[in-house]
Amino acid sequence: MKNLIIAPAGDNSLFKQWMKKSPNFDLVLLYYDDNIDIATSYTSYTPYVYTSKGEKYHLLKLFIQNNIDFILNYEYIWLPDDDVSINTESINKLFNLAKEHNLILTQPSMDGYVSHEITKPISGSLLRYTNFVEVLAPLFSLPTLLKVYNTFDINYSSWGYDYLWPHLLNYPQDKIAIIDDIIMTHTRPVGQNYSRFPRLPWDEMNDLLYSYNIIKQEINYSQIWKK
Repeated sequence: MKNLIIAPAGDNSLFKQWMKKSPNFDLVLLYYDDNIDIATSYTSYTPYVYTSKGEKYHLLKLFIQNNIDFILNYEYIWLPDDDVSINTESINKLFNLAKEHNLILTQPSMDGYVSHEITKPISGSLLRYTNFVEVLAPLFSLPTLLKVYNTFDINYSSWGYDYLWPHLLNYPQDKIAIIDDIIMTHTRPVGQNYSRFPRLPWDEMNDLLYSYNIIKQEINYSQIWKK
C-alpha cells in the first residue's frame, strides 16, 4: 500500500513532526511563503517541494491536475493543514486503519482549536462512522479523491465542502469515519481573518449548498467501534 500526504507548508509548518520516525507515506509540500532558503531546506525532508500561492484547496486541485500520473501511484491521500500537530506513528496508524476498515473518507479526531464538536475524541472508541469529515485534514481513498477533487475550487474559503463530499458519495453507512484512536492537535485559532476572501465564507457555503440542492443535515455518527 502506497500512501501520500499533500500539504501546504509555510515557514512555521509543523510537517517536520510528521517525518521523524519511519513514515509509511510520501510527502508533497506546497510552499506558500516567500523565503526560498526555507523552501530549499524542506527538500531535506522530501524531494517533492513546490512553490505555490493561493488558497489551500485551489493549490491542491492544481497539483493533482498537473500530476495525475503521480497521484495514481497511491492508495490513500491525506490533505492536512500545516498547523496540525501529530507524530509519525499516529499518521502511519491513520493510513493503516483506513485500509483495514475500507474507509473512503476519514480523519483523525482532534483537540486544540476545534470548530466542530463531532471531531473531538470519544474515550474508548476506535472510530465512528459519520456523515462529516472536516476540510482541515481529510484522508481520501484514491477513487474518492478522483471523484471529488474537481470541487476543490468551487469557492475560496472551502466552507461547505464538509457537507458536499458525503453528499457526492451518497452518504455511505460504513465508509466515512472519524478515528478516535488517533488524535491530532490543531494548534492555531480558526476564523481570525476572512478579509482575503472576496466573499464571506458563510455566504459561499450557503451558495454551495443551494447549488447542489443539499439540505444541511445534522452532523452525527451512526456507530462506534470500541477499542
